[in-house]
Amino acid sequence: MLNWDVQEVRRYKDKPFTFKETLDLTKEMKTRSEDVLSITPVKVDGQLFNDHGLVISDVKVETTLTVPSTRSLLPVELPINIRINEAYNIDNVDDEDLEDYNVVIPIDDDNPTINVYESIIDNILLSIPSKVLTKKEEKENIMPSGKNWSVISEEEYKKQHEEEHVNPEFAKLKNLFNDDKKK
Repeated sequence: MLNWDVQEVRRYKDKPFTFKETLDLTKEMKTRSEDVLSITPVKVDGQLFNDHGLVISDVKVETTLTVPSTRSLLPVELPINIRINEAYNIDNVDDEDLEDYNVVIPIDDDNPTINVYESIIDNILLSIPSKVLTKKEEKENIMPSGKNWSVISEEEYKKQHEEEHVNPEFAKLKNLFNDDKKK
């Protein structure tokens, strides 16, 4: 399942090795992250290219995750549409020749396989933003609250903090010397 022996991919010298699959990653995603409540079937469409001792992957991934809102913990559907480009170093190409690639994955000589499956799972998890809000929370800027507590924005906190710093007794003294100047 989206794992190929290096020798199998080497046979495609002049043309790309193409693949298209739909995966059920529910178990893997829930195991790897407690934040994943559910995931729709993952549509994968990709190609592997041989390029001077490297295998270059170009993979499109499309799915929808359900994750909790970072504000209220309500479920939020998060559409994921990503493109993964990685280079697999199958012939131990020198580091100097790899500078053009962002991600280079060395292939173990004991187990010479190209594992696109794990890459898909990793990249889906990496695409989950740190701030996830429901549409209503985003539109209305709703903050959670409860009995005797509420969450406030940074701006509200700064405003309250400035107001608290002004002691009303000292505020009265501030104008005390203004009367002397009038005389």
